[in-house]
Amino acid sequence: AAMGRDAADVLREDGIEALRRLIDEAPEIGPEIDDGASGWPDLIPLDSPPLPALNPDLLPGWLGEMARAVAIATETPPELAAAFGLAAVAAAVQRVYCVRPEPGYFEPLNVWLLCALEPGNRKTAVQGAMVAPLSAWERDEAEAMAGEIARLTSERKTIEARAAKLRAKAAGTEDNNVRADLTRDIADLEAGLSEIPTPPRLWAQDITPEHLGTVMHGNAERIALLSDEGGLFDILAGRYSNGIPNLDLCLQAHAGAPVRVDRGSRPPVHMNSPALTIGISPQPDVIAGLAAKPGFRGRGLLGRFLYLLPPSKLGHRTLDGRPVPECVRDAYDTGLRALLKRERAKDEAGKEHPHALSLSRGAWIEWKAFARHIEIDMRDGGRFEHVRDWSGKLPGAAARLAGLLHCAEHATGEIPPEIGEATMSAALELAATLAAHALAAFALMGADPGLSAARRVWRWIERTRHTTFRARDGWKALQGSFPARADIEPAFAMLVERGYLRLIEAEARAAGRPSPAYQVRPDLLRGAI
Repeated sequence: AAMGRDAADVLREDGIEALRRLIDEAPEIGPEIDDGASGWPDLIPLDSPPLPALNPDLLPGWLGEMARAVAIATETPPELAAAFGLAAVAAAVQRVYCVRPEPGYFEPLNVWLLCALEPGNRKTAVQGAMVAPLSAWERDEAEAMAGEIARLTSERKTIEARAAKLRAKAAGTEDNNVRADLTRDIADLEAGLSEIPTPPRLWAQDITPEHLGTVMHGNAERIALLSDEGGLFDILAGRYSNGIPNLDLCLQAHAGAPVRVDRGSRPPVHMNSPALTIGISPQPDVIAGLAAKPGFRGRGLLGRFLYLLPPSKLGHRTLDGRPVPECVRDAYDTGLRALLKRERAKDEAGKEHPHALSLSRGAWIEWKAFARHIEIDMRDGGRFEHVRDWSGKLPGAAARLAGLLHCAEHATGEIPPEIGEATMSAALELAATLAAHALAAFALMGADPGLSAARRVWRWIERTRHTTFRARDGWKALQGSFPARADIEPAFAMLVERGYLRLIEAEARAAGRPSPAYQVRPDLLRGAI
């Protein structure tokens, strides 16, 4: 009874009808039970253990030092700066280098990194610091090309004016021979028109898939999409195309597959081996809705991202971060600019292609063992059973990370053609960290609906402090999340399987009989665990 009143108080003060209502509304429970904790199986927690932190020491010299210094200066998790730093390195070397883990198998060096953080975590400041050298390089290149662009533009306008004058003259003459001569002169002039170069682009932020192809086509088939938000997913889902997802170019540009786009309304876009790097930091809530977007999971978009879900530092900051030392910032700028100066290799016929980085014997042994371990974990009941679309790409992603670390390590000198064992070990440790975060990310997306449902039911149990309850009562309380009784049953089954509940009375077959009754693990309610 409410406010300390028992049944006798209700009967005396409110009457028999009030007492009947109180009895009717009370949840049914099973038989009397012993509230001891003996006999319960080992508890398998519903919540994942704390995710491993990304160690900036795994990143070579100038890259790791910058990531650590930016994290300290902004009081943000190091994962955020590391993600944007790796994306910046990838933007510099994609299509210039690739990795050959085994004969006949090549991985490009573009990567897709996603670091989810709540608003207020100074994501814009971190992105700005880690991307600054790319922006500065773009400005420097544009300034260096400005004079040549102006000269060629002026020459082109002059030639076009002469061609227009001849065309008008040809149109006005009745002499076929004169017209033919003028037409040849016009053709010769237009054939001599020089293409006006455009300053190179390294990265973009808000761009449609259609325009992305045009930009990449005119920019050595490569670009990086870098943003401190998750608007990219809305664009890919069809924000500017009437809700129709447009994923083809991004999927092909992750793998380096040829692109052939011919549409009447736009110039054709033909690329042989496009490379797209992505570095974004959406809010965690954005991740929660990704799996529901048409095509995102089924077509492999979500399986291509490397996920990081660091804990927010909001509420625990000193608000007294130390500025990034100039020497660290300068070394970072020097390292990225050195990578940006690298040129593609050429074969005997002068055709350009990426430099292929092979693995040393020790690096290959480590990488192969890692790949075989992942393969086993993708079996039914294995760690990656529910995320095979992601884990199947993890060995390739580890090879890409090794290539990026190798290029960064030797940025200011000669880049050896072979990746060493120590570099591969660092890449595999990064990959292991990313694997733990990816599992948490897919759980957040609802990749394992049974686990998500079980957590929701357990939160209800914790709020109500039930020691026993019937399944019908749980369903009635949570009908907003479970429209049908059958929807909540897997959650009860998982809670029993993981040691949170015990079935104490099975559902009776006869109509109108009580639904299943469960006991809640007593030591959990007492806060012992």
